[in-house]
Amino acid sequence: MLKSSLMMLAIIFLSLSFSNVSASNSALSQQEEECYAVAMVAYDTVINSGLGLPLDQVIDSMVKNSTAMNTIDIYQDFLMLVVMDAYNWQGSPHTYAVKTLFKCAAEHTGGAHTY
Repeated sequence: MLKSSLMMLAIIFLSLSFSNVSASNSALSQQEEECYAVAMVAYDTVINSGLGLPLDQVIDSMVKNSTAMNTIDIYQDFLMLVVMDAYNWQGSPHTYAVKTLFKCAAEHTGGAHTY
């Protein structure tokens, strides 16, 4: 019962983080907003893995959430890799989110990738 409730809560947070990406009056560029959204998913996924949520259920919920995937179409492969890597992350969710944000910015804005 508790795991089901936590999983639903995580799915709701996941969908909220993507729905807020499309704010039209933001001071951030679209690429910055999309990288921020991916970093928030990274943060949530590290928490989900710590709670014991199976990776396949997390990915299934992302695929079923069409709003999330349509918002960042160009980042789908990157996002899936971030989610899968989060399950092997041993550090804090915050550290993984920051690492993901910088990696996304470097890879999707033409910056040099140094990882």
